[in-house]
Amino acid sequence: MSDVFQRGESGAFEFISEDTVLTPADTDVYLKRLNNELARSQLALMRARDAEVMAERSFLEARTAFLFASDEEPPEVGRKAGQVSQKQADEWYAVRISKEYWALREAKVVRQNASDYVWQVKTQVEVMRSLNVNAKALYDTPGRGR
Repeated sequence: MSDVFQRGESGAFEFISEDTVLTPADTDVYLKRLNNELARSQLALMRARDAEVMAERSFLEARTAFLFASDEEPPEVGRKAGQVSQKQADEWYAVRISKEYWALREAKVVRQNASDYVWQVKTQVEVMRSLNVNAKALYDTPGRGR
């Protein structure tokens, strides 16, 4: 990819050698790649949100179908006697309509991971902007030469 940076295990760009002095050209290339990565990560987040909405719709449809077809009453969520916590209600549905329940849970995790990655790339862009300013200042110093 470059002799200065590469894609790391997390998917983020990492410097190959932390001691490398970056030129303005290096930082410009890195910023362009980060900009492209930011666009890709935002697209992945949009797709993850769409998938989460579809999984939630499937879950709600399955829940409604189960409740109509079953004699079981779902637990009531609340703090009063005989009511259960939201976690207990979720567990109740997880047992009865597990496929849709776990598909929704997975979709939420995928969406959160995609969101986290967008923020990671945004942070890298900010760091690289600072390094770009420093590199340009260093190379614009009189006597330094270009």
